[in-house]
Amino acid sequence: MATTGESGHAEAASETVPGDELYEDDGLESSPSSSGGSWLTGRTLVRMAIAGLVLLAGLVLVVSYVQGPATPSDNSAAAGLARDMIDHHAQAVDMATIVQRRTQDDDVRYLTTDMALTQSSQMGQMQGWLNLWGLTIGRTGQPMQWMQGHEAEHELSGISADDTHVDENGLMPGMATQKQVNELRSLPTKQADILFLQLMIKHHQGGVAMARAALQLTDEPVVVNLCKTIVKGQQAEIALMQNMLSERGAQP
Repeated sequence: MATTGESGHAEAASETVPGDELYEDDGLESSPSSSGGSWLTGRTLVRMAIAGLVLLAGLVLVVSYVQGPATPSDNSAAAGLARDMIDHHAQAVDMATIVQRRTQDDDVRYLTTDMALTQSSQMGQMQGWLNLWGLTIGRTGQPMQWMQGHEAEHELSGISADDTHVDENGLMPGMATQKQVNELRSLPTKQADILFLQLMIKHHQGGVAMARAALQLTDEPVVVNLCKTIVKGQQAEIALMQNMLSERGAQP
């Protein structure tokens, strides 16, 4: 014979928990949680799954927005600028490093250190773009081809023709010859400092022209942002180097 307490427990066990009837007809069973002390209904699991899918869809949209609708092609201005500017920057880093190690002038040492670090970082960015775009870092043709052709030349308003082609030595705009680079190693340090400033002003002028051309030929966001940074930064350094030459009694 059941006691009053036992009868109460039996009745409690047979009672329907409020809310359970909402899920009796949908074929969704309750699942115990790992703690054993609470239950996740089938409806809750479905809602969690839907929320996860919505979150995943949102993430895909964000990634698609950041990456853009399509990556630049192998012969695009974006890819051409990246490849050419990597080489252009590489010479600047080489020249700055040579002088940074030799100079006795604190201002020149500061400038060359900052220049080498900045342009090395930018080279890394451009190499990263090409890798993400599935393109080779090395070019297959001649430098500056992305700036040539009827369509490109028509778009390059305000850009000198000399800044859209390699020179007679096959060098991009503003780049120094190997003989000039070697002189940075062999000249007395004060003369090497002055030569570096003179060469780097021309080097920056060529780099600015290339960046401006890219701004007219591509709307790839990462390329546009970096080219704007290059134009602003190198124009400021041109003015600084011109002042440094004046202070040292030399001409640009």
